[in-house]
Amino acid sequence: MKGMKWIALLLIAATALFVMGCGPTERFDPPPPEVSHNYVVRDDWADDVKAAINSFIANYGKNSGKYNPNSYVVSDFDNTCSIFDVEEQLAVYQLQEMAFEIAPDELEDILKTDIGDFSVPREGYAKDEKAHSYQDWIDDITAAYSALYTKYGPFTAAGLGTKLTTVWADPQWLEFATKMRAMYDLVYDNESAAVAYPWVLYWFTGMTEKEVYNLARLSHQNYKAVETSEVTWTSPESIQSKVGQVEYTWTKGTQVSKNINEMFEAFQDNGIKVWICSASATDPIRAAVDVWGLHDKITGVLAMTNKLENGKYINEYDYELGCAWFANPNGSWTKGDVPTKAQTQGAGKVYAINNVLGSLYGCGPLAGFMDSTGDYDFCTVYSSLKLVICFNRASRKVTDGGGVIGEMAIYERDTLGYNFAKADAAGDTLYVLQGRDENGMRTLRNSNKTLRYGKTEEKLFRDENNEAQLQYMIDNKMTVKEALDKFAIKTAADAEGNDLGFKYGFTTKDTYLGYHKLTISE
Repeated sequence: MKGMKWIALLLIAATALFVMGCGPTERFDPPPPEVSHNYVVRDDWADDVKAAINSFIANYGKNSGKYNPNSYVVSDFDNTCSIFDVEEQLAVYQLQEMAFEIAPDELEDILKTDIGDFSVPREGYAKDEKAHSYQDWIDDITAAYSALYTKYGPFTAAGLGTKLTTVWADPQWLEFATKMRAMYDLVYDNESAAVAYPWVLYWFTGMTEKEVYNLARLSHQNYKAVETSEVTWTSPESIQSKVGQVEYTWTKGTQVSKNINEMFEAFQDNGIKVWICSASATDPIRAAVDVWGLHDKITGVLAMTNKLENGKYINEYDYELGCAWFANPNGSWTKGDVPTKAQTQGAGKVYAINNVLGSLYGCGPLAGFMDSTGDYDFCTVYSSLKLVICFNRASRKVTDGGGVIGEMAIYERDTLGYNFAKADAAGDTLYVLQGRDENGMRTLRNSNKTLRYGKTEEKLFRDENNEAQLQYMIDNKMTVKEALDKFAIKTAADAEGNDLGFKYGFTTKDTYLGYHKLTISE
């Protein structure tokens, strides 16, 4: 990249203090009032997370001798800034509103975009428990869509408005909505992330950027105002179809806690820029930023985007002109002119950060905020990272990046004895784990543990395999680098050198750079 050089660093293993039991509680004394700015104070942060954020600000904010005016942090959005996934909620909202700009004769080709063999049977979601091909699913979906279009169309990006009560009572709507939403998961189950992540974006075909933004804004406003619940759709038995009856359950409700606003505002007040890097579409994330009052607290957004033709989206991902968006102080947005040249998921987030933010600032991110595998790369590979907060879904397996980072947070604190100062002095990133409550209106909580929806028992990890993997780190006195590099790589249960007896990992040696291996410099 012009003016940039990418240096792969060989790290010196940090001296570890192998302390059993509970790690130290970090004391944080804010600077005196004459030099003090903003820190996080809410009591629904986990104590170690709050201390880590404030120590990070004190050490790298604008009142510190280490301050760099180009300092920035990068945060995922879905299940990180937000509790639950705003893109998945939008998919449901789009179906409920029948907000489409797709003609019936175009739908089949759009649904087939980039997916695998249409004739291969795929298991899942059909009540008869038989495997059905993509073609069977698409035939059923397009038949129902065409029937609805003939009765109630034409459809538009604004939805059907006053017609909706009548539409929802039509069995063809339930046939269409249930199978369309279930096919999204079927594609996710059977295709690579590079295919599955953009696939739902193709539902926006024919819409403008403004139309998608407006639709998403309505979706976010709707679902932020309701308590968490589960909704089950079942396609009608009376409709003759190739796949037959399908049952699909989705979780209703999203939220961005006040903690996120507080943290981003604290960064801003201390001269640290905040960027969102999301695997959801750009327009829905911009809308979410605005709906939840984050606009004045962030610098910009990197997210997924399709190509535009004549100002309208088509069913093709944009690797050439998909650019960052900057949040202007007056509440408006400006599209940048440096393309991400990547899907902003998985390792693609690293490429997007390199291409856009590396070009802008000449350095890597100081902190990262994450929840899952799609964020593991950008929250581990940069040598510049001082702090990573993992928002705990308590459902992440050892085959998911969120599971490994959750384990690492506990290992660093309770075994290595790390707080922010000790991790920084050792040259390591400090990983901390923030619990949440998925019930009711959804909040964070003063714990590393999470209350999952419908549960009364808080959980730290998903299952005993997470516990076993953590114990392996302890028993083998692993460095942070050794553990993160080892447990990232997909490893079969019977693979040579696997002493755990179960499979773990989620990426490959060919795609994962490794812990602290990437430095961005001018």
